[in-house]
Amino acid sequence: MNTAYQDLYTGLGYLFYSVAASDGRIAPAETVKLKDLIKQHWLPYENSRDEFGTDAAYYIDIIFDYAVDEGLSAAAAYDRFLEAHAGHKALFDDGLKRLVERTASEIAGAMAGVNKSEHAALGRLHRFLKG
Repeated sequence: MNTAYQDLYTGLGYLFYSVAASDGRIAPAETVKLKDLIKQHWLPYENSRDEFGTDAAYYIDIIFDYAVDEGLSAAAAYDRFLEAHAGHKALFDDGLKRLVERTASEIAGAMAGVNKSEHAALGRLHRFLKG
């Protein structure tokens, strides 16, 4: 397996959790939306698989669920994303950046629209990816 993609998807799991958790809770609709987006967009993105044959994109879901189970703070999860990004900056081309922002935005909007905390998290992500 291409461990770069495993690390990338792990970091994205933390990122998407940080957006969903930015208001202090994870709504079931946000989790459902993430799972749908993984199937629609992330599984077809590229074809890395782990040693068990699992598509590496599922690491997004695995890490999101792990962060939920651990009760990780949104800030701590975002820091873990930043660490993963630092090790794999070359993977973040314009197409990936657009997909990351689209996914984050759709997760934030999954529950009655984007609230103030989620809007701030999306703004921070946008500035980071553009910078």
